[in-house]
Amino acid sequence: MYSLLIAFVTIFLAAGNTFAQMGTGNMMGGGSTTGQMGGGMGYGMAGSGGMVSRMMGNTVSHGYLDILNPITSPEEARAVIQSFIDVSSSSLEISELWEYGTAYKAELSDANGAMAFDVIADKLTGAVGPEMGLSMMMNASYGKSIYKPLKFGKKLTVSAEQATTIAQKFMDDNGLGYNLGTPENYPGYYKFHTADSSGFGLEIMVSGYNGAIWMNSLLGRPLANY
Repeated sequence: MYSLLIAFVTIFLAAGNTFAQMGTGNMMGGGSTTGQMGGGMGYGMAGSGGMVSRMMGNTVSHGYLDILNPITSPEEARAVIQSFIDVSSSSLEISELWEYGTAYKAELSDANGAMAFDVIADKLTGAVGPEMGLSMMMNASYGKSIYKPLKFGKKLTVSAEQATTIAQKFMDDNGLGYNLGTPENYPGYYKFHTADSSGFGLEIMVSGYNGAIWMNSLLGRPLANY
């Protein structure tokens, strides 16, 4: 049922050792970026009018489907995301599943537990695709070599301790009031889950190359973790 939607994942996962070049500076505060994804900066693999649209018509990048396949439970979300992985013949695994108001998000890791990237499963449409942000723009192992040449090496210049300091300063400077979780080391960047007295907070990501910050506000606060 989902084979048409997720067949493009083979392009994404087979592209290893790739990046989209991102400029320096605080990404939430107007820092420049040149990390355009093929046809633009839209959601999904190729953005608005990108390569996937030309190949398939109805695509995950737009979220348009001939038939809606709503996801109504964490179990269904896991099944759909696992299908996404299986079509690619990938050995990646779902390490954590997070629920948001409009989507589920899975953190994928390899067989050794090393973080890979995150994917989104839309609750209304059932569409699955890589999450935008540093998960696509500065991933040192999974990306889009079809579109972008190698720009960064895998050796990070920002340590986990430095990334924690950068993330904490960002929260303090902006009065967010979150408690910062431990850094999760993705290929090329660090991700921090946060929380406050009301529950889960927004994710904060820090580039491992230049310390640029991406605060993931597009999905809002997580509702649950499975």
